[in-house]
Amino acid sequence: MTKKRLAILVGIIALLGIGYVIINGNKLLPPAENKSTLANQNDDLFEKIIAKASSINLLDVSESGATGTAWLAVYEGKTYHRVIAKNMPTLPGTDFYEGWLVKDPVPSGFVSSGKMSYDPTTQEARLDYVIDGDMSDHNLIVITSEPDDNNPAPSKHIIEARFPDSTNLVLPSDTISKAGSYEDYSQTKIALAASGDVVLFFHAPWCPTCRALNSDIEKNLGSIPATVTILKTDYDTETSLKQKYGVTTQHTLVQVNQDGALIKKWSGSSKLTNLLAEL
Repeated sequence: MTKKRLAILVGIIALLGIGYVIINGNKLLPPAENKSTLANQNDDLFEKIIAKASSINLLDVSESGATGTAWLAVYEGKTYHRVIAKNMPTLPGTDFYEGWLVKDPVPSGFVSSGKMSYDPTTQEARLDYVIDGDMSDHNLIVITSEPDDNNPAPSKHIIEARFPDSTNLVLPSDTISKAGSYEDYSQTKIALAASGDVVLFFHAPWCPTCRALNSDIEKNLGSIPATVTILKTDYDTETSLKQKYGVTTQHTLVQVNQDGALIKKWSGSSKLTNLLAEL
């Protein structure tokens, strides 16, 4: 049921109080990202965008007593979407809940926003979803229950709602304050020092202090200034870099300019704040 790309005319029961909504799904939609696989930095960005996104209460159309809230926003060429649903009945067997973004009021396409995670103890279902492109015209949010039968069409509607046409779902580019980055070393990233600070962190997985700093950076990615790039550099394999900068011990940090020349070298920063204080 997930990752549906429909190429046929299908009818789905919208239960909006006005009968049936017929959706022509012959529009090829861009591939979606499963947010759970995104890097921590993108997770942080996702949460910031959802905090600024428009939200709407989802209405029960199945007489199940289910309720929910949906968030939807477009930011810098991607669509960000979250649904949290409550009082969702436990489904039989391998059936599952699935989310949909539907183009409305003149339906001409829809896309699955994925299989929802479900906790039978709390009867809460949720999904987080990111897709390339502006999907603000797919402003009808539908949650369905689905049998595990490989049928690409939506099944029974549980909760749904449509954002009013007056809702501006596109966030300005300056809505989210930009953060710097923490990523694996690549020689091409050295050029970023032309407009900011680039630091090589010589990290070894067997080094306790390296692991501690790595963990603190990952927990505070949003606190990295926009002009700072920290490159996680493998102490065990980057022999030529160690020779170039005179690195003899793990947990060494090296600031370089855009040509890769040494600006500063130090060790012992146990937290991100300590590292940034050296710049």
